[in-house]
Amino acid sequence: MPPAGPPRTHSSAEDHVRWSRGELRIKVTDDVVYEQVSGYLEKEVVSKITHPIDKLISQGAKPIIFNDWWELSGYDSDARLKLTDWIFWIRGKIVGSHILVRSKIVSMGVSIANLALGGMLTVYTDRQEFTLAYHRALRQSMKPPHTSPSSASSPASMGAPASTATPPASQTSAGVAASPSGSSPGSSHDDPVRPPRSIR
Repeated sequence: MPPAGPPRTHSSAEDHVRWSRGELRIKVTDDVVYEQVSGYLEKEVVSKITHPIDKLISQGAKPIIFNDWWELSGYDSDARLKLTDWIFWIRGKIVGSHILVRSKIVSMGVSIANLALGGMLTVYTDRQEFTLAYHRALRQSMKPPHTSPSSASSPASMGAPASTATPPASQTSAGVAASPSGSSPGSSHDDPVRPPRSIR
């Protein structure tokens, strides 16, 4: 799961699902959904992944999704197709979908899906970049709707401190690319969290 943020003053929920070949951990904070999948993804589990996002959309939210697939070793072809069809259906109802991958098999499947989706997925091979993007999204979601310049910079209105954005050393891969495909150089600190709009 992502590093702990500040005391929760906004809506937050967590869930944990296990099956014979893997597990899923879900954390929803306002309109930010973090889903960590490990092991082998089966078609029957896909509904567990999609349900929290569908619920937010039904409530009128426009969520941003972070899929931590670093420990995902493989998947059923039917699971990939089901996820691709689903993300295509919700493409105009979400802000964006960010995916962290390590396995070559998973990476290839994500690339194929992203091609079919017109490049709407932001794919990462570096955990730190992915974690930074997640914390930026949390900070954005926790900002009050109307803030004055003075209140926007106060400690109470800030999200997770920058130090919490660095993942544990054991989860960081030193041999992966320095920047995600789908984000531009230098964007990890200054640019807004919102990725480009999806295809219509």
